[in-house]
Amino acid sequence: MSTLQILQELLIKDHSLTQEQVAPDAELASLGVDSLGLIELMFQVEDRFGISLPDDKVPVLVTVGDVVAYIDLLLNPAPAKKD
Repeated sequence: MSTLQILQELLIKDHSLTQEQVAPDAELASLGVDSLGLIELMFQVEDRFGISLPDDKVPVLVTVGDVVAYIDLLLNPAPAKKD
């Protein structure tokens, strides 16, 4: 199951949405996910993916696709650059 599919599953379950509503370009606010809802969603993401989200560097997440990209970045961090 892809990151998008898992995130869609979480949003559909918690916000009574349809698969079509949680497209990658859907804005979280239009889905009823406010700032508190986003925090709750990120706790679910931590549990579901077995990752820890940094407290200090969470980017602005506007769309479903933004959240997917952020999760994927945490799951597969870029290797550190060598000088």
